[in-house]
Amino acid sequence: QAFLQHLLPAELPFFFLTAASSMQLVCRGVGRALPAQAFMLRMEHMRCSPALCAYLPVRLRTDLEGRAAACASEQSSSYCDSSPSDSEPSAGKLEETWRVAFKASGCREFQQRLEAADEESCVVLANTLRGHICDAVKSPHANFVVQKCIEVLRPVAFQFIIDELMGDSLGCMAEHRFGCRVVMRLLELSLPHQVRQVVGDLMPSISKLARHRYGNYVVQSMISNSATEQRCLILEIFRREIAMMCQDHFGSSVVRTVLQSGNDSDRVPLAQAISKSSGLVRQLMHSQRGQAIVKLVVGLIEVPERRRLLDEVVKTSGLPASKYGRIFRLHVEQKASSQLLVATVHAGA
Repeated sequence: QAFLQHLLPAELPFFFLTAASSMQLVCRGVGRALPAQAFMLRMEHMRCSPALCAYLPVRLRTDLEGRAAACASEQSSSYCDSSPSDSEPSAGKLEETWRVAFKASGCREFQQRLEAADEESCVVLANTLRGHICDAVKSPHANFVVQKCIEVLRPVAFQFIIDELMGDSLGCMAEHRFGCRVVMRLLELSLPHQVRQVVGDLMPSISKLARHRYGNYVVQSMISNSATEQRCLILEIFRREIAMMCQDHFGSSVVRTVLQSGNDSDRVPLAQAISKSSGLVRQLMHSQRGQAIVKLVVGLIEVPERRRLLDEVVKTSGLPASKYGRIFRLHVEQKASSQLLVATVHAGA
């Protein structure tokens, strides 16, 4: 109550009193008030602005300046004690360093150390995670530390991360909410033989992984970063299971990504497999993701096959009643009219 009484003296302007009342802050000692600590933080933010600070009472301004100086001194001393430039940390400290990565504040400190340290010190810090990689990858905080290790270390230095994840753990991590991020960093930043090792370990479950909520992102990264022979094997599996892939919510995302950004040698065979699959196009026309795939397929296949496919789509029963079917039919009619116009212009010329 005393704190609230000296927070709201007569010097405060009317607009500040209005803001305080809107935050349900009631002076005169009412118990249902905003916590004093939160309000003090708001005052500290005001102190940083000279224009706002001028409205604060002199007593409160002095208290805030003293508190800010004390906090700055404490942070400075803490940083000096834990500076990355400290030479030769004790073995006991190194053994406990990995625990810091599992905390919200500690993982940020760990990443800052990795960014500021030289190559040798980075290796020493990263090695403290040996034996704990699987737990770190599944942690909402430590997974960022593992990603940072992959980013700042040489590929040879983070080989131990791959070694600990190989086997059954790698497939589980690729389907994990946080683990999929680490696997994607490995695919993006590893050497070719390391990428081949990771992709080869995930290949037996590629179809299941592509239809997983998080695993589909890993599969997209595999297609982008794997060697040619491994990418061809992946796409061959997709062509054999194209109906199941296109009708799945997450599998269709992988197919659409290949059709949009892959090489022609990858896109055209996949588009042909979709167009030749019996009844698949008619089923895809009734969903948003499906009609987006059909649009891409129409642009990739040859003209005779395209005409056959469009005739099949236009004659699909229930197409006018489907929202996305009507959108696709309008798209086809506009494209046909524009091609007819071009043909007429060429004939006239």
